Amino acid sequence: MLDKWKDKEGEETKVFQEYRMFTSEVISRTAFGSSYLEGEKIFYMLKKLADIVSRNSNKSRISILSKFWKTDDDVESEKLAREIQDLVIEIVKKRENKVASGEAESFGSDFLRILVKAFNNPDEKTKILMEDLVDECKTFYFAGQETVNALLAWAVLVLAIHRDWQDKARREVMEIFGSQIPHS
Repeated sequence: MLDKWKDKEGEETKVFQEYRMFTSEVISRTAFGSSYLEGEKIFYMLKKLADIVSRNSNKSRISILSKFWKTDDDVESEKLAREIQDLVIEIVKKRENKVASGEAESFGSDFLRILVKAFNNPDEKTKILMEDLVDECKTFYFAGQETVNALLAWAVLVLAIHRDWQDKARREVMEIFGSQIPHS
């Protein structure tokens, strides 16, 4: 991301979208052991689903009527929910298949590992349902991305307004890393 910005030096950059992609990549890698491209569809569909919910949040509904007649938003949100569930299940099945085939010794070392392990737990009392696993993943994907994205945008705004803080932050980074380039 920073390398791409070097080419745009002196130009205005809409960082909110850039941060959305960046946070999506970070969440995909750290929590689910995948790349942004693998999680891109999930992020996109979750955003669409959130838009539908937001658009309909103030509309009053008659619940008995909605069982027989569905709005276009109802149909689309149900479709999105099924597709998200299918994608998450696909990610889980890949993880399980790697362990079953001996390609991996465990379910990994990330957030998804905890969920897959709980889903495969032989103890029925502590086992979670696939529906719960999918819901946890959706929450982590969406809430994690939106929260971190907003935090990054806010931090950049505050640093842009308070140049003395920017200088202090830069000095602190230099103290920690020196001329070494930070990497993952």
